[in-house]
Amino acid sequence: MRKISVVIALLALVACGKSDKDSGKQGGAAGSGAAAVKTDKPVTCPPGNVLKDGACLAVITAEKVAVVTQQQSRLDELAKLLDKVDTVAVPVELMGSLRQLDPWKTYVGKSEKLKLIDAGVASLDDAVKQLRVFKGGLEQASAGLGNLKGELDRILHDTGAARRIEEVRAQVSSQIRTTVQPLAKQVTDAIQGALAPLAARFEDAANLVTAGCAVMALGRAGDKSKETCTKATEAFGQAKQYLADLKGRPAALFDEITAKLETELAALLDDQARQLLDTAQAAVNDALKLPAAGAGSAAGGAGSAAAP
Repeated sequence: MRKISVVIALLALVACGKSDKDSGKQGGAAGSGAAAVKTDKPVTCPPGNVLKDGACLAVITAEKVAVVTQQQSRLDELAKLLDKVDTVAVPVELMGSLRQLDPWKTYVGKSEKLKLIDAGVASLDDAVKQLRVFKGGLEQASAGLGNLKGELDRILHDTGAARRIEEVRAQVSSQIRTTVQPLAKQVTDAIQGALAPLAARFEDAANLVTAGCAVMALGRAGDKSKETCTKATEAFGQAKQYLADLKGRPAALFDEITAKLETELAALLDDQARQLLDTAQAAVNDALKLPAAGAGSAAGGAGSAAAP
């Protein structure tokens, strides 16, 4: 009986020892597993840098941000110039008033050529409306460049974890597309629907007013006709100077904006953005090639018709 008790005690001691070893192994395994888990720290880069292939790449500088700011200012300057679009609208409206006068209708009715000129200058009202639409488009484009500048500023001053170049490129390219694409259409519309018709017919309208008012004066036109003629003559002189200043600016500004964006932000443009810039510039260039049909046709016609 005593021997049996001793055997049982020995077996118990062996079992306890084995349990302790197993427990130690499990604890050690757990400890080693915890030590093996590493927490990767976010990669940081100097401000203005992005992460490309595991390395920091400088893509934004204060000078590049300043270029975008400058182009935004240029858009704002052109929009301010278009604030004065009434300089063109006033003589066009006065022309419309003249066309309602009976002496004017009699004068124009004597010549088929003058009828064609008179009908053509009537379209100038639509050209003025198109310039007003263009002003709104410039304001939208300015806001778009403002958003782009804000994004570039964040990259320039961000001291936190570096962003991957793919992410930044996608965001910058998207902003450029949403800004440049509608601006290209607005510029081409302004050239085709406003500046080209004004270039072709505004001189016609001015000459027609001069000749028509001279004829009406010889025919003893009333005070209302004289007053309208005086205002129209002065207004056309001011408008011609305004149009000379405005004429080439939309296309030149668009060319500058696309060139600067493509040069300064080359590293952050994807293929779609580059293609859009090229296509948009080609569309504006094509719009400039449109002939100014009818330009100068009224000078001789109106002058000769005015001769007594």
